[in-house]
Amino acid sequence: MKSVLWCLLTAVVASSAAAAEPHRLTLQVHEPVGVHRDGSPVHVLLELPQPVDAATRFRLLDQGQPIVAQFRPGASGDQTASWWLDFVARCTPHGSRRYVVEYGPDLEPGPQRSGGHKLTETDDTFVISNAPYIDWTVPRDLRGFLRSVDFPPSEHLRPDSVGLTLRDREGGSHPLGGAGSRAEVVRQGRMAVALRFEKTETDEALRGVHWRVDLLFPGPVSWVDMRLNIEDPQNRVEAAGLQLRLNLNPPTGATRTLVELGAARTVYRSLLGNQQVELRADQRQSSPWQVLRGDGRQLQPFVVSPPRSAAAEGWAHIMDRKRCLAVAFDRFGQQGEERLNVRADGTLTAVKKFIGAAPDGTAPPKAWRAWLHFVHFPPQQSAGTDPYMMQHPLVVRELDR
Repeated sequence: MKSVLWCLLTAVVASSAAAAEPHRLTLQVHEPVGVHRDGSPVHVLLELPQPVDAATRFRLLDQGQPIVAQFRPGASGDQTASWWLDFVARCTPHGSRRYVVEYGPDLEPGPQRSGGHKLTETDDTFVISNAPYIDWTVPRDLRGFLRSVDFPPSEHLRPDSVGLTLRDREGGSHPLGGAGSRAEVVRQGRMAVALRFEKTETDEALRGVHWRVDLLFPGPVSWVDMRLNIEDPQNRVEAAGLQLRLNLNPPTGATRTLVELGAARTVYRSLLGNQQVELRADQRQSSPWQVLRGDGRQLQPFVVSPPRSAAAEGWAHIMDRKRCLAVAFDRFGQQGEERLNVRADGTLTAVKKFIGAAPDGTAPPKAWRAWLHFVHFPPQQSAGTDPYMMQHPLVVRELDR
């Protein structure tokens, strides 16, 4: 009898220990382009083997030690298998690093950031603050894209930018946002804030076009990651555009507006009056990129790539002596013609023209991704991440799948 009781007790203890054992996932973070990362934001949507309660506790381990990380449900409801993970990783050039996710109801949660991002909602705006450093103001209807980027001591934007646009097949321009747009908070916390905007267009020129814009504000950096995705079953959209008016000081002969362009090499210009400079790229052409310069009346070639040149990197630094915007585009010119234009007054205009359907009716997805990094002048001193690094984030994969 004692032997039976002992076996039962042992089984109960073993069962309790097993129940308390946390579940684990192993992640591998890889550096893809040979650049040392001192601390780069990492974002991944985890898919757990089974749904878990929204109150489940999580932590992230680096070499067996808990590190600061943000876990948020990736779907609504009492239970979900989708979870957003945001953290900061270090990686050597072309190196890899393993992290372990642990989760369970009885787990001691991992450490959290005491400072960082905070989202505040008003009737007509979202304000993402990382006090006392920077405040982004985003219109709730997305009209104008960004209303303000206050990075003391300087405001980086003028309040009347056009923002994101779509161009129809007849050449008409349609600002994104406004009435009928829907906004939601995808996730929020000290490590990252993510917003989503979407709308199905009803105007005749774009009728039936559905677009979605995702904005990600990662910590501890001062950039926004923008992704535009367009569902266009009737092929009504020819191009997407972005226009921002930077709050640069008026250029003078002694303090001109400075521009660096990331082609296959860096091209720099200083602008005055109504001068402008433009990077154009299209990998389908014999000369895949060129830089043009001129005034408001006409642009002339300044640098033209040799045939079969390497692709343009597709980024720019736009600066006065206080502020700098580092803007970069994903796969610039590799899916059709793209343009990046900068005027002396600080007006940034970017356009991506989408490839039309092939004879069999297939066409690449209509998508556009850009990073806008607001820093102080000079960027080499104030920015810990250059445009090329933004364009090539660390790659994450689950090793358990």
